[in-house]
Amino acid sequence: MTLKNRIFLEALKRNNNEANIPVWLLRQAGRYLPEYMKIRSEYSDFFQMIKKPDVCKELTLQPLRRYPLDAAITFTDILTIPDAMGVPVEFIAGKGPVFADSIEKNHLLKLNPDGALKKLEYVFEATALIKANIDVPLIGFTGSPWTLFVYLFYGESPKSHDELNSYLGLHSQKAHSYLEQLTEIIQDYVQAQIAAGADCIQIFDSWGGLLDEKYEELSLTYINQIASSIETNIPVILYTRDKLIDDIVNLTSIKCFNLDTSDNIDNHIDKDITIQGNFDPKNFHADNEVLQEMAQTVWTKYKDKQNYVFNLGSGLTPDVNPEKVEYFLNQLSSFRS
Repeated sequence: MTLKNRIFLEALKRNNNEANIPVWLLRQAGRYLPEYMKIRSEYSDFFQMIKKPDVCKELTLQPLRRYPLDAAITFTDILTIPDAMGVPVEFIAGKGPVFADSIEKNHLLKLNPDGALKKLEYVFEATALIKANIDVPLIGFTGSPWTLFVYLFYGESPKSHDELNSYLGLHSQKAHSYLEQLTEIIQDYVQAQIAAGADCIQIFDSWGGLLDEKYEELSLTYINQIASSIETNIPVILYTRDKLIDDIVNLTSIKCFNLDTSDNIDNHIDKDITIQGNFDPKNFHADNEVLQEMAQTVWTKYKDKQNYVFNLGSGLTPDVNPEKVEYFLNQLSSFRS
């Protein structure tokens, strides 16, 4: 299907010459949408659901039907890779992802790369199916090696990082071995998404904020390896949660950044990089008059910026009313030429 507009891709290249602000949202498909919950209720296991390409296509398209969006993002999960490498994961209500094993419990935990890419074929099939059914650019994505390592270490979302710091101090070489293995499979994973139709790649370094002085060594080095393996015509976006991008921009060739809510767009919008994100999804709890004012402010400040994409600083949560999101995005869209 032919792209109806390219302003999102042009903004990623810092070359959006139209007085239009491209829009997409973190977790624009998901639990806050009743149509998503209807489908989710048909599956006892999240991974059973996302391993069905036709279902992923439908979930990806749901927000595009509701909102004036300028990009789609393949509906899948960053934990597909550990699952494909022989460490199964289950999503448990109220707890999140729980792995069958963990490095913390089992220092001999092995990742099996053999056949992993084949096991991920459902992601590539979904990517191709989505691409054939949309007229906006498609975002493929992956978790960073560090973020996947953190999940594998704890076997679930971390609640503290004392144990992790201890392990890194005692087993630094082993940690790097895991990170290298994850980097290799991620490089193949994103290339296969691109081959299936992804127009750009977003790397989610969701646990990057756990690192301070070792961020470059344990996370950014491996992210840079992934980015350098991607063709130069495919934009790469980096989202590092709980870390200001001032600490990152001069250490990477990546030129597109998704800011979390702790950073400030105006500190970076005049740099030779693309900025998206930063808008707090909690803002969608405001009344319509406030939302209209927020939309007007965003439009006034950024409509002439060639390197800006409207997005969120964190994903939409189940307590967000989709009608509020719709009202805000319709207001923002109404200013377009």
